[in-house]
Amino acid sequence: MLKILREKERAKKIIFWVLIAVIVIAFALWGSESYRQKSGPDYAGVIFGRAVSIPEFRRIYISCLNDARLRWGEDYQKLLPLLGLNNQAWMKLALLRHAKKLKINVSDDEVVRSISTNPIFLKDGKFSQDTYERITRYYFRASPREFEEETRNNLIIRKLYDKLTKDVTVSGEEALNGYKQEFESLSINYIRIKHDDFISEVKLEDNELKDYYQKNALIFKMPPAVMVEYVGKAYPKDAKEEDKIKGLEEIKALYPKIKNAPELKNNAQGDITYGQTGFFSFYEPALDIESLEFNKWAFQLREKQTSPVIQTAQGVYVLRVIKKRDSYIPDFAEVKDKALEALKVEKAKEIAKSRAQEYKNKIEEYIKQNPGKGLKEAAKELGLEVKTTEQFKRAKPLEDEDSGINRQIQNIAFSLKPGQISEALETDTAYFLIEQDKLTGIDEEKFKEEKETFTTEFLGKKKEAVFNQTLQGLMAQSGLLDYTSSLNLPQ
Repeated sequence: MLKILREKERAKKIIFWVLIAVIVIAFALWGSESYRQKSGPDYAGVIFGRAVSIPEFRRIYISCLNDARLRWGEDYQKLLPLLGLNNQAWMKLALLRHAKKLKINVSDDEVVRSISTNPIFLKDGKFSQDTYERITRYYFRASPREFEEETRNNLIIRKLYDKLTKDVTVSGEEALNGYKQEFESLSINYIRIKHDDFISEVKLEDNELKDYYQKNALIFKMPPAVMVEYVGKAYPKDAKEEDKIKGLEEIKALYPKIKNAPELKNNAQGDITYGQTGFFSFYEPALDIESLEFNKWAFQLREKQTSPVIQTAQGVYVLRVIKKRDSYIPDFAEVKDKALEALKVEKAKEIAKSRAQEYKNKIEEYIKQNPGKGLKEAAKELGLEVKTTEQFKRAKPLEDEDSGINRQIQNIAFSLKPGQISEALETDTAYFLIEQDKLTGIDEEKFKEEKETFTTEFLGKKKEAVFNQTLQGLMAQSGLLDYTSSLNLPQ
């Protein structure tokens, strides 16, 4: 432990939450495309050509877990499935490597100042050594020495963040445009041309369906699938934390018997239930148990293997893999109905697009001949239905979800000139023709009042974007091989 800590040196606290949020955002952008292995050698993985030992990875992983504990308190466990701590750990390793290349260091004094001014270690307004040691050992599951190294790493990354973003600035014009982007509101008039409305008009030749399947067989490819059986205990409705702990302890006590049982269903008795699934894929689980952790184990294990105890939102379970199925392309007979439906939708979409362009041409011709008229009048002349949205902002989705208007259309609407009719705008289910109805600008006086605060916040977002770009670049270059999916890491 740092000896200076015992002298209770005081200084200004350094806060890391903006940085942690940046890493979480970067995970959302990068994590889903990271290269993962089902199994691997006796080390955690390889990053930038260096093998990372399991103990080293575990230390970094625990530091990310502790970041989450500090950031969200007791709620951190609810957020764990969304945080991707394994990927955050790899990102932290990449950042520390980059900081080392830039010769960024943190002194013992800086670590002392950060820890000794942290409110969770204070008692009666002063740093308490006893409180520090108890919290690090029992809450953060680390020795004081390990926690000090976690703090050092966080400070290094904080310095890296500052170095990478020190030249980022926001001009007055940028702040004004950013304020407009956030607070301007708009309503639009729109015509919706739904694909489904033209399904009945689709006519197919006898050979079209087979030709469509042969040219598009890959879109019908079935993903890897697994069939499992499981035993466990569902939580009672409105279960309290003590109910969940009790259920977890009960299944843990039964686990040796469950694992060694030739027939998993023989363990079902009382409120311990048994279930069996059909084949399901990772992203389309055919289960009553909606749990990423459950799915992860189902696809990670081999046939006849038994999982550890898995805690889910619905209860506590142990699963065993019955059978696994590789991905395959089904033959025509197996997916004939799906192919027919897909081809009809594609044809209907083509008709809808053609009809939307036809409507646009007629509307523009009407407006040309009737100056001062707009989409509403032209649509009425053509017998088309026009609707008007409520006022909306760029950054917020429409409350009327049934309109089918997405964020892309909302953003395009702000770029239109008054009286301008948009091109045919495509969504998954329809084409839209839109025009601005009413644009409400910003309150200039309110902007003057809020300018300083808004500029500070806007600068923070701009810095986060710069830091994110660097982090994503590092991960793209890292050549990451991740073997951590089979590790039993703390939660």
